Amino acid sequence: MRAVKRILELSGSKHLLITRGEEGMALFESDSSVTYIPTIAQEVFDVTGAGDTVISTLALSLVSGLSILEAAVLSNIAAGIVVGKLGTASTTPEELVSAIRRLQG
Repeated sequence: MRAVKRILELSGSKHLLITRGEEGMALFESDSSVTYIPTIAQEVFDVTGAGDTVISTLALSLVSGLSILEAAVLSNIAAGIVVGKLGTASTTPEELVSAIRRLQG
């Protein structure tokens, strides 16, 4: 946790999102809170591009007005979709909506 605090201090950031592979993600905030976001991936075929998917989905979500937590959760869902595909892959808005609906039960 000291390293996270130091990164937040040095960067001047309010948040730090760390991907944790099969363990999902951890969202650290400058107020010392941590939110662990479990992975939603059912099957993993290829992790190529998963980090790029997280970054791009997070950025698009934030500029669209989502909170950092909402953006991180959506990014996690998007990454879970792409790792379930063979090779370098992307996701579509329709796949994201479908995954969200499945998660809502």
